[in-house]
Amino acid sequence: MAFLGADRLADAAKAGVQVVHTNLVWPYYPLARDGGGLSPTDDRALHVLADSCHRYGMRLCLGLPPFPPVGLVLAHPDWRVQPTDAPVAVAPREDDLGTRVGCNLGPWGDYLIAVCAELVKSYGLDGFSFDGNYHPPLCFCPACKTAYRADRNRDIPPRIDLDDVAYREYLVWRGERHEDHYRRLQQAIKAANPDAVLISWSANAGRYGHFLTSPRVMTTRANLLFDIPMQEWWLDESNFGASVMPAFGAAYLRAVSGDKPAACEPYLMTRGDPYSSDSFPHHERRMRCRLSLTSGNIFAESFGWGQDVTEDFVDVARRAKFLTRTRPLAWAGMLVGEQTRQFAAYKQIEELFLWPLLGFYRAASEEHLPLSLLNDWDIDARTLARYSLVILPNSAALSDEQIAALRDYVNGGGGLIASGDASACDALGRPRANFGLADLFGVSLKTNDARQPQRLSCGAALSWSDFDAFRRDGRLHELSPQRSATFRGTLTLVTEPADRSEAVMRLPQEGGSSLPAAIFRRFGAGRVVYLAAGLDSALWRYGYPYQRRLLVDAVHWAARTPCPISIRAPMCVHAGFFEQDTPSGTRLVIHLFNGLNTTGGHGYPAAEVPLREETVAISGVDIVFHRGSPARLFLEPEHSELPCGPTDEGVLFAAPTFHTHAMLVG
Repeated sequence: MAFLGADRLADAAKAGVQVVHTNLVWPYYPLARDGGGLSPTDDRALHVLADSCHRYGMRLCLGLPPFPPVGLVLAHPDWRVQPTDAPVAVAPREDDLGTRVGCNLGPWGDYLIAVCAELVKSYGLDGFSFDGNYHPPLCFCPACKTAYRADRNRDIPPRIDLDDVAYREYLVWRGERHEDHYRRLQQAIKAANPDAVLISWSANAGRYGHFLTSPRVMTTRANLLFDIPMQEWWLDESNFGASVMPAFGAAYLRAVSGDKPAACEPYLMTRGDPYSSDSFPHHERRMRCRLSLTSGNIFAESFGWGQDVTEDFVDVARRAKFLTRTRPLAWAGMLVGEQTRQFAAYKQIEELFLWPLLGFYRAASEEHLPLSLLNDWDIDARTLARYSLVILPNSAALSDEQIAALRDYVNGGGGLIASGDASACDALGRPRANFGLADLFGVSLKTNDARQPQRLSCGAALSWSDFDAFRRDGRLHELSPQRSATFRGTLTLVTEPADRSEAVMRLPQEGGSSLPAAIFRRFGAGRVVYLAAGLDSALWRYGYPYQRRLLVDAVHWAARTPCPISIRAPMCVHAGFFEQDTPSGTRLVIHLFNGLNTTGGHGYPAAEVPLREETVAISGVDIVFHRGSPARLFLEPEHSELPCGPTDEGVLFAAPTFHTHAMLVG
């Protein structure tokens, strides 16, 4: 997919672009069925654009700004979003979009759907995308007030206040109504053209800054209603580009799509000083493109940055048959809980939501483990059964149904790792008197009078016992032979387990005693690790190596079945694991991406933009299959077979030296 103007269609077709994404017209008023429609100039231009794209064999996705025209607002001023319980007094202006923001819950939403259906039918459009068309955090327009009273038998809360459970309930309702708007939009455009698609820039699917947006402007679940959710994929200081955050963001975008196509546009600009694409290295552009593929996403790039991007599209086309209709290899799954982010961690989203997630993701990335990202709706018996291990990084907000599913999963033999406040709240963030999963953890949560978890800020020596999972880890012993290391972070206060030997990690307190920092125990046929000490957050923030080893040891100990694949590679290598059904059986696709930045960390840390200009080749990578080994493994698209042989651990394949990206297919 390419973003371009009508003057670049020939270039796009030559490069192998399949989908053209561009903007040309705005919503009109009145509807064509009422004698309105596009102006003659716009009508002619859109016909030419659509016909030209189709003549080149490309599909046309029209970017449509979701703003009502001035004439419509003058005729229906109450169709706008009303942030307060009073009509909007300002007059609509052509040059000020803020004066004409429509509420898609009411008549404006219906009107926009009708416009889209007319455009598809009249011009042969293949789809739409929106940059916007989200929902406001609060709206008092007549349609909203009437609908909320009808649905909930109450008035809309007077103000935006996430401390107020009534407002959280309103936000849930608002998200459900927003989802309904997109369902009806899908039905309308597909009635006009069954192949028409809906694409949208997501504001809830992986960019660091979007995670901090609160209250949310769309539900995570709304991404399932798009044929393709997209994100502008910043890899600069605003998205912590020298870290694992961009890879996490791309993986999460794919997860919230329900493993349908998702699109990362490598954004060739910086948010530093200056904000520009001047002197942007071609090598950095290609690296971003290949990391997008490693995460299992669709490739999307702009023809408008002043660089020749043809080689990127050719690069992808050569690999296309190994990229479509794939699914992640299911072994470990980690919950990225939107209900935790919005209703439990909203006052400290970075500390209580992002940092624990990114710590576990970093550990899995640096150890090359297959880690899938899960959503709140994935915590059910059918989905959990696919995984050997489920990770809940400070996943505070869990419903009773989710807790029951997790309990049954572990009781039946599944592995569980949880940290911090996991299960301390219900789905709306209301605190429980104890962990909902306290019986699995083997400890109880200590809370204050307001039922808030009690935490300590620690700077002390974390110690661990001679537990079997640690004793077998030679690397951990090399790093910390005394089974102790300095820990700086938070400790959630819990009771002592009935069997004190289950507290395999401890932190000292005054008076010579110590507090439980990690519990390793069995529950039913499964295994559970509860981390009271925030090792996950610490690994993201400052990352002492012992933290990664302890987390990975916990992962391997708790998993129902051992990880089927080991990759021996430098920690800068990202690995993506996917399966693909073919007429002859299941195909395994492993992406290896060289994330090494030879100049990362050389500039001012607060503002440095990590633009890569060169690559140091990676060699000596081995892939070991402990079970389920393919008979043959090829480097694609070169179709070069990798040498292999038996070892004590399984079947070992030796990967060739690669510079940026290697795709291995078995």
